[in-house]
Amino acid sequence: MNRTPHNDEPAQVVLSAQSPADAEAVFSTLRACFASDRADGDTPHDQPKQAGHPTVWTETFETSEVRGETGAASLSASVTANLQGSHLAVDRLREVLTSAFSVHSEGAVSGDQEVELQLVLESG
Repeated sequence: MNRTPHNDEPAQVVLSAQSPADAEAVFSTLRACFASDRADGDTPHDQPKQAGHPTVWTETFETSEVRGETGAASLSASVTANLQGSHLAVDRLREVLTSAFSVHSEGAVSGDQEVELQLVLESG
């Protein structure tokens, strides 16, 4: 079986945050550098809370091309970010997040083709 090489490097980011504003701060930082599956203006918003169910936000980024730079970003509370994709895609996302936030690695699960990385982000 022949595989055709491609340049797509998509990665999914799943955030658990106290507020939609904190989730948007993280996503907008990533959108400054990568194309996203979200339309402009499609930002995280509050959902009715259900006891025992945390609020999470998800966005997919195309990381094959880094198109911008970021500065330090502010969060009102820590945000947990789960990054999933190829090793290269996850590394690119982590580099951007590290440039904007204080980042603590909580763990990683690595496979042959993909990796899942959990980070805790705080204001830098």
